[in-house]
Amino acid sequence: MALELYYLEETDSICSNRVVVTLSEKGITDWVPHKMILMNRDQFTPEYLKLNPNGTVPTLVHDGSVIRESSLICSYIDALRPDPPLSPSDLVERYHMAEFIKLFDERGFAATGIINFVTKFRLTIPRDKLEERWKHIPVIDRLHRQQSVIREGLDSLYVLRAIGAWETIFRRMEAALADGRPYLMGDRFTLAETNSATFVKVIEMIRFLDFWLEPYPKTREWWDRVSSRPSMQQLDTFDSNAVSEDSPHAKAGRECEAGFRKKIEEYREQFAHAL
Repeated sequence: MALELYYLEETDSICSNRVVVTLSEKGITDWVPHKMILMNRDQFTPEYLKLNPNGTVPTLVHDGSVIRESSLICSYIDALRPDPPLSPSDLVERYHMAEFIKLFDERGFAATGIINFVTKFRLTIPRDKLEERWKHIPVIDRLHRQQSVIREGLDSLYVLRAIGAWETIFRRMEAALADGRPYLMGDRFTLAETNSATFVKVIEMIRFLDFWLEPYPKTREWWDRVSSRPSMQQLDTFDSNAVSEDSPHAKAGRECEAGFRKKIEEYREQFAHAL
C-alpha cells in the first residue's frame, strides 16, 4: 500500500490535520509526506492543480489513485484497515456520525477559517502577501470571505455568521453529550472527533475557547478528553503552534477578545432560539 499525503504541517491547518489525526488514530505510519507551504502558494502550482483542481489541501494519493476533500479522505483511511474502527458498526449510528461530519464540513470549515483570518491572518500577515494570494484563489466564496474579514475586521458580516455556525455546532454537541457519553457517538472515539477536533483546536489557539464554552460544560469536558490524545497533542509540535503566549495566534486573540466577546453576546441576544 503506497499512501502519499500532500498536506500542510501547521497546527492551524484544520483540513490537513483532520487527516493527520485520522492516520495517527488508525496506527498508519507508512505514508509518504509531501509537505506544502500555503503562503508560498504551493497549492497553486500546475503540478498540484493536476491532482486537485480546486487548489485545496490536503490530497491523498493511494497507489496512484487520487482522493480529495479532507472528510472523504478520513473516511477512506478508516476503510483501509478494519482496526481500530473509527466508525460505528450500527448503520443508523453511522448515519448520525455522517450528520455531524456534514455539519462540520458545511458550517464549521468556513466559520473556523473566518475566525482564523479575522484574528491571526489579519493582524500578522502583511497585506501585500494576502493580495498576491487572492490572485490565485479559484473559489469565489472563499475569496470574498477572506477579503471581507481582512478589510473589515470584526465588522464583517461574515464574523457574525461564523459565530452563528459555531453556536449551532456547540449546541448540538452539548445535546449529544448530555447523557454523559464521553464522545459524540458514545463510548468510542470516531471520525466525528477526527473531523471536528482540529477545527476546535484553532479556536483554542486564539484563546477564545475558554470563554466561548462557558455555557457548554459537556462540550468543554469533551474537548479536554479529546485534546489529551496523542494524535491531537502532536499538532503542538507543528509549525505555527500557539503553545507560547507570545505566539501570533495568542497575541492576535488577546487583541480581538473584547470585540469578539461582544459579537458572541450580540448573536446570543438576537438568535437565542436558533439552532
